[in-house]
Amino acid sequence: MFWLRPGWYKVFGFSLLTLRSLSITFGALVLFAWYAMMCRLSLDFRIALLAVGLLAVDYHFLSFAALGRMDAMCAGLGWAGCAAYVCLRERNLKATIFLANTLVAASCFTHPCGVLYFTLLSVLTLYYDRSALGLGEMAVAVTPYLVGLAGWGAYILQSPAQFWSQFAGNISGIGSEYTQRDRWSGLRNPFAAFLWEVRRYLGAFHWYVATSFRTRFQVSILALYLLGAAIALCTPSLRRKPGNQVLLLAGSLFFFLLAVFEGMKSSPYIVHTFPIAAALLAVSFASFLWPDQNGYRSPWIRGAAAAVLAAFLCIQFFYGIQDNRNPREQWDYAATVGFLKNHAGPSSQIVGGGELAFQFGFDANLIDDPRLGYYSGKQPDFIVANDLYRAWFKRSESRYPEIFHHIERVLGASYREVFHNASYTVYRRVVD
Repeated sequence: MFWLRPGWYKVFGFSLLTLRSLSITFGALVLFAWYAMMCRLSLDFRIALLAVGLLAVDYHFLSFAALGRMDAMCAGLGWAGCAAYVCLRERNLKATIFLANTLVAASCFTHPCGVLYFTLLSVLTLYYDRSALGLGEMAVAVTPYLVGLAGWGAYILQSPAQFWSQFAGNISGIGSEYTQRDRWSGLRNPFAAFLWEVRRYLGAFHWYVATSFRTRFQVSILALYLLGAAIALCTPSLRRKPGNQVLLLAGSLFFFLLAVFEGMKSSPYIVHTFPIAAALLAVSFASFLWPDQNGYRSPWIRGAAAAVLAAFLCIQFFYGIQDNRNPREQWDYAATVGFLKNHAGPSSQIVGGGELAFQFGFDANLIDDPRLGYYSGKQPDFIVANDLYRAWFKRSESRYPEIFHHIERVLGASYREVFHNASYTVYRRVVD
């Protein structure tokens, strides 16, 4: 989907808000897709509304879906494809297969996590319609991927060397340079991969950086999601329902694939799994809130379920409001940009994170280089070290000692610290 962002910027202009608005749009598509899919799977629009409502108030899902990364686009297209198949397959199977695979193919060419939806759609197709599949259906299914590969190939041929340099760099990930894991860590140690997978979710809820019980208590949201999945799995009357079997299948499949094939444990990938968690929690809540098959449900059980639901919503709103009332990163960013605008001239060269480009432009005056010129030899006027830079400096001491000594030498001899806050440290080159 490399063509979509330039078109979006052409229509709406280029800014950080425009970047985020595209992700927000696809986050909304996730909600619509899940409402349609849950209506079909649960056969109860109340459960569908509850599932979408739980997801729509999940502050962590909303935050990662609005980051401006491609994760929300990948999830929106992928879930739209799966929803199209589940909802439309009984009307015209061949046309539905083409539509669903077109959307999922677009998801795959947006981000590698599109493979999650390709795998799920393939399993759903076999689950529902394996006896109706023939060569015609297979040809229709594969066509969107072939078209996408052809378009991608034409794009690659414009500069194969540059493509491979960028693609290989993205696969290895700069995160692997300051952690003990890389993309393929799960394949090398699959048993440990399932334990590491917990880190993805705890990291998303700030567990490892929390300094107070209040901050860590937000992990109770994860506990409720896990409880909802456990109830749906362990309650025979819920587990036997075909729609719930699809949800449990999707959750198990996504958890396995991410655990084994995504060793970096990136927290933004929760946008792919939280819709399933919200759906299973909605199914579990509904089993306690609404009358059973005999038209009866104990008032005590309904009251307890309603209390837990209310607590879940209150926790979500509390942390969402708290974070928005105290947007530390936003204030730190604004203060750092303000300092640089007051002290850096139009021709000043800056080394810093890519987020600075929204204020200073994507030109030669801004370079994203945490190695501080070790390979390029460049000596910028200002060095802006964000959290990623500082973590890279620390990790390089044991992993890249030569680069670490270069960083120490550069910062100690040629630069002095002129600005500092919780998120950024600014160094200015000393002029002899």
